[in-house]
Amino acid sequence: MLVSGCKRDELNKAMATNSNPPGVVTGVTVVNANGKSVLTYSLPSDADLSYVKAVYETSPGHPAEVKASHYQNTLTVDGFGDTLAHTIKLYAVNSSEVSSPAVTVSVNPLTPAINLAYRSLIVEPTFGGFTLTCNNPTLENLAIIPLTDTSGTGKWVQTAGMDNVYSNDPVIKSAVRQQPAVKRNYAFVVRDRWMNFSDTLIVSLTPFFEQLLPKSEWSNYVLPKDADILNNGGRTDVRYIYDGDFHPGWPRCLFTLEQAGSPQMVTLDLGKAHIFSRMQVNPYKEVGNNYYVRGNVKDFEIWASNNPNLSGNLDESWTKLTTCHVVKPSGSPYATETASDQTLAYNGWQFDFPTGQTAYRYIRIRSLSNWQGSYFINIAEFTLWGN
Repeated sequence: MLVSGCKRDELNKAMATNSNPPGVVTGVTVVNANGKSVLTYSLPSDADLSYVKAVYETSPGHPAEVKASHYQNTLTVDGFGDTLAHTIKLYAVNSSEVSSPAVTVSVNPLTPAINLAYRSLIVEPTFGGFTLTCNNPTLENLAIIPLTDTSGTGKWVQTAGMDNVYSNDPVIKSAVRQQPAVKRNYAFVVRDRWMNFSDTLIVSLTPFFEQLLPKSEWSNYVLPKDADILNNGGRTDVRYIYDGDFHPGWPRCLFTLEQAGSPQMVTLDLGKAHIFSRMQVNPYKEVGNNYYVRGNVKDFEIWASNNPNLSGNLDESWTKLTTCHVVKPSGSPYATETASDQTLAYNGWQFDFPTGQTAYRYIRIRSLSNWQGSYFINIAEFTLWGN
């Protein structure tokens, strides 16, 4: 009866109010790290100690606060975008939210992740745009912001295709496309989740010319050595990999016989000869919403010909253009995929062809290994760029 008479907002309140401040933390030690510092201390002996609070500024005018339970004697202050000295005020707080006097310590965080990424950032021209590569050893959530001066007047903008690159991978790799094959000034800035910004890298680039090859001119070109298709009963149809459906449901994908005991191949006629700049493979989304599983290609080759041997043999009438290896950004175990993994797969696994190629009309995709470790092929869509 007594309990039922209590008000709800009283149930989680301290049974007693203590207006006396707790003792201060003592013996504070500092271990500086990239963009942050770890503080270790001895707690006061107050029975009603609730937590320890650190109050500081990540930069002038940008306050921050971190709390640590009384069950632990360490906390991390982070969000620093420089290596300057920063003042940290530590307070012990009791269950009545009464704070102790402040204990002041100074920290000198090491080089922040934005600067580690900026110093290692490499930008190189590629077909239709440029590639970005940088190191992120602290696995921080970073954004690389690409900009361009389209007018040559110093007005920096993001044009079509120039989305920010978001990643917390140890090595950040990405490509920015849809850029014209003209010389332009490009700028790159690295930002973290605390809105700290690196310096600006400005480079002059001329992307290589390319265009999307029209799939309306493609057709099946079935050869005797090509793989048997599971979902249509023969080697008669691989149209699903060029029907424009990048994220199909079953059975609108290429799926060869799972019993295959050796590398499998499928062949396409592109209608006329092209020089290839890059390709994109969109994997099929399997049950469980995973991409890096089962028959989706992991290691594969692209072969080309203008006069293929009708026997279907992979002989001197064919030229190997490239060998591709799909890398899961997170490196996580089989059937475990991060948001970064899934975003890359959803957008399609892209590979550049080596430069200096001859124009070819016929393409052969040869699977060396899928994510299951066998040979059968699963592809949702295949796309080519070139001229």
